[in-house]
Amino acid sequence: MRNPSDAPTPPSDELGPVEPTGTKLQIIEAALSTLRSEGYAGASARAIARSGGFNQALIFYHFGSVRNLLLAVLDLISQRRMQAYAAAFEGADTAAELAALAQRIHADDLRQGYITVLGEMVAGGITDGELGAEVAARIEPWITMVEHKITRLLRGSPLAALAAPRDLAFGLVALYFGADMLGHLQRDQARPESLLQLATRLSVLIDAITPARPRGQT
Repeated sequence: MRNPSDAPTPPSDELGPVEPTGTKLQIIEAALSTLRSEGYAGASARAIARSGGFNQALIFYHFGSVRNLLLAVLDLISQRRMQAYAAAFEGADTAAELAALAQRIHADDLRQGYITVLGEMVAGGITDGELGAEVAARIEPWITMVEHKITRLLRGSPLAALAAPRDLAFGLVALYFGADMLGHLQRDQARPESLLQLATRLSVLIDAITPARPRGQT
């Protein structure tokens, strides 16, 4: 029987909880650093504790398991990205503005190593179905957020009849993460960056055939 402390922690909601502080934050930051440098396979309790300079028993005291800790890393990353970009995303009223924002997020993800971390967790989830479901649940709020934006931007345009906003949102998020992770594997971000530049050019065409709306109108 599973120990209750080993139960996966629920993913953050769209706004995210208050960021952890003190020892819990120190442990999560150490796990994030370990995922970036050692990968999912190397992110053991011993390696994380060594990276953070604390006793590995603290991991189990605060998180119950290494898996829960690694999921907490994803929650922290998602929360920080939401805090950094949610307002800009909400305020973007054109496809061109969204494409420019995607380029900013991509640059930040590269600089912070978030692409590496997500790729490692996705890789771990492929062979661990339970972990994979938890990782997927943490990507879901981003798909929902993009879906809402697409619904608003395409309302009243000919493009609205081409595909369901939910399908388009899933495709865009999958394309973003997939291109980033493949670029990471190839150690070459030129192609993902070129793809984002293409999206910027295409966004001009999308804006040309979508109805103009007053800023902030839902």
